[in-house]
Amino acid sequence: MSNPLCPTDCDQALGTVLFDDCAPNINPSEIQRLFVSKGNAAAFNNWTQAQEWTDRIAQSGNTANAIRELTVIGDKPAASPVTKDISGGRKYTVGKDHTLNFTVDDVSDENYEFMRSTECGGKYRLWYETKGGYIYGGNEGIKVTIVMDDVLNRGADEIETLNGVVTWRNKFSPERVKSPIFKGEI
Repeated sequence: MSNPLCPTDCDQALGTVLFDDCAPNINPSEIQRLFVSKGNAAAFNNWTQAQEWTDRIAQSGNTANAIRELTVIGDKPAASPVTKDISGGRKYTVGKDHTLNFTVDDVSDENYEFMRSTECGGKYRLWYETKGGYIYGGNEGIKVTIVMDDVLNRGADEIETLNGVVTWRNKFSPERVKSPIFKGEI
């Protein structure tokens, strides 16, 4: 799957839809896992194959194409369109600003140091998986910026968390497929 082909004239494309009155397709939406690699990591040959994922997921080491798997609680609100006024009173959508918010509540020393490493800045490749069993990102992953912070709330029953915000700009929402590595709801 790739980005939709947009018309090159005033004819608007009309996609296919499917609604089922008896058995609608409803999916839990909370994001439960993030998969992060270096920005210059190689793309997948076929991201729908479980073996490619298991070959690359590594929680330690520094191989060129390693992917870190983070267990999170996350959400992705609707993206904000970025438009440009052009001649003739027209508007052109140049992209959409996407934001994914997440929290890591397993604050091991390794996870804390991962958070600190994101403070250097830089670009990453990201895929994300929902409790509904979908994974988003395509063969290439999504080129993103990640900003994380340590949060220490007051209160006797509070726990330390690592909160993060992932941002990117793209005209289209990311590709999605049923996750080939879905473990069920975590």
